[in-house]
Amino acid sequence: MISNLFNLGSKAISNAQVAISTTSNNIANADTTGYQRADAVYDSTGNINVGGTSIGTGADIISIQANWDSFIESQYLSTSADLAASNSLSGYLSQMDTIFNQSDDEGLATTQDAFLTAWSELSMYPDSTAEREALLGEAESLVYSLNSTSSELSNMQYTVEDEISEQVATANEYIDGIALLNQQIAAAPDNYELSASRDQMIRELDELIGITVVVPSDGQVKIYTDGGMPLVEGSETHNLVYTSARSTESLMPSSTYDGDVSFSGSSSEELLLEFTSTGADGSAEFKVSLDGGKTWAEDENGDTLIYTAGDADNSVNIEGVEVYFSGGTTDHVEGDRYTIVPKSGLYWQGNDSTLINCTPLTDDSGVDVSSRSTGGSLSGLFKLRDDELIPTIDNLNDMAEALIWEVNEIHSQGAGLTSHLSLQGTYSAEDQTATLSNSGLTFADKIESGSFSINTYDADGALASNASISIDPSTDSLDDIVAAINTAFPGSLTASVDSDGYLKLQSATDVSFELSDDTSGFLAAAGINTFFEGSDASDIAVNSYIQDDSSHINCGEVGTDGLVSSGSNDIAKTINELMTKDVNIGDASSPQVTSLSEYLAGIVAEVGAAARTAETQVVCDSSAAQLYYDQQASVSGVNVDEELINLTRQQQQYEAACQIITVTQSMFDTILGMV
Repeated sequence: MISNLFNLGSKAISNAQVAISTTSNNIANADTTGYQRADAVYDSTGNINVGGTSIGTGADIISIQANWDSFIESQYLSTSADLAASNSLSGYLSQMDTIFNQSDDEGLATTQDAFLTAWSELSMYPDSTAEREALLGEAESLVYSLNSTSSELSNMQYTVEDEISEQVATANEYIDGIALLNQQIAAAPDNYELSASRDQMIRELDELIGITVVVPSDGQVKIYTDGGMPLVEGSETHNLVYTSARSTESLMPSSTYDGDVSFSGSSSEELLLEFTSTGADGSAEFKVSLDGGKTWAEDENGDTLIYTAGDADNSVNIEGVEVYFSGGTTDHVEGDRYTIVPKSGLYWQGNDSTLINCTPLTDDSGVDVSSRSTGGSLSGLFKLRDDELIPTIDNLNDMAEALIWEVNEIHSQGAGLTSHLSLQGTYSAEDQTATLSNSGLTFADKIESGSFSINTYDADGALASNASISIDPSTDSLDDIVAAINTAFPGSLTASVDSDGYLKLQSATDVSFELSDDTSGFLAAAGINTFFEGSDASDIAVNSYIQDDSSHINCGEVGTDGLVSSGSNDIAKTINELMTKDVNIGDASSPQVTSLSEYLAGIVAEVGAAARTAETQVVCDSSAAQLYYDQQASVSGVNVDEELINLTRQQQQYEAACQIITVTQSMFDTILGMV
């Protein structure tokens, strides 16, 4: 009996020491991120029978157990991934909204309106040098606004893609780290701090890419992406890969097609091609999905769009991407599929190094495609890039392109204060011998069958000659146009194409010329007598010919008598009307018909609305994540006041255990004294 008392006291002292040590460690880690409050777990060691009486033998501490609620944690991981996505999306959208900041004194809309309004003021004073210089100043302000906005958006895209690359690398570090902790925990299952470290690392990974966690009976966690792709299974890992544009094929078992799909160009969209008929390249038909096969592209009547594509010379343009097939000696069959990702994307890497696309993707209504990654900051960054940033850049470029074309088409037919001695085109042809439609001119698709007129003047400004040059873009080459001009004006006007493919018109001594009545759009497409250079918001510029001499700003036009009358202002008035005139903007096959001002207002409104929606989403996601964070903290977090109470109680337990030894020793001494 005495020996059992000594054993009870000894166990009680040892247990109290362990409990005090555990509580002290809790207090020491009160501010340690990811630390989980631990408790000593006691278990009775049972009873013994002494003289017919059952006597307890005390208790042992069988483990130190961290406090953690797996159910709450799964809810937190889901909401935390959503919050990380909305935070990354909202942060950049807020910057975009700032870039497009509109006010009465600044912003793209203000500079564009000021530029078009300046044409109205010039039309009232067509011979005024001051009004021309004022117009030139407004044009340069507009160019600066477009260039700087384009530059800021492009730099943002580079920043986003760099951040994606860095986050993918970090995610892979966490994936490998969790697998290593799985191994360590397997070797030391009672080490609760290893489990706490793993749980914290899981949280960090979840904030990057939304995950699902499964904890089997052996405690070796399994982690999957939202789309179900395994990242960690015990000690086995699958990393993520961020790589450039690529395509993959998925042919039907009966297909023997041995060619390849090829593409050029880039887009924020993914293209899923599915063949709807059997046949050779150029004859087999296919449909296209932009959301992984959830829906199929339709025409204005709601019918599924059907495409065909052959070799590089018989490609098809889909969402700005040229698609064609090469090398096939056998036919496609119905059901053959190709996925084209004309942008850098996120992929899951298999054991055999195969890559499976898990790039976040949304459908037309903005709903996530469930087979892809949907949560975490990576998802937010991809959605920002593909659904907001690149489309905004494209829209801005479409507007700038329309502005350049519309102004140039009008301006190229006008006349300034002085006639021309020479004109240099600003758009080059890749092939001056090819038909204009295939020449590679930036605006080759704008050229139509028609004609333009050239008028030459002698040294006194009297009309010397005139001729109309016919244009057929399907049959005429740039060389043909050069020959026609040289034939029409022998000895007085020479046309040529330089080594870089630019058209040049040069008059003879004491001869000047004007251009007019262009119904073909050829002059604007070649950049002859135009106001702007460039093709989009990034490179738009005022034609250097005009910058050097504002007298060449075309306000009037050549009259029916071949002369430019003083006070002529029709060109200036027509350009001013672009403020309200509906024009074609965007994809030539399905352009948006609206005014330049309305289109720009739409861009600004879309960015602002997206920014406000994202801000609201952050608030909602923050509330949900905070709820589960607080619930988990109430279970696993360290409350120093509570730990001090526990420490006091455990100190009392230790003192009481020591008293057991003291009393037992006294009893033992008494017995010895009786002997």
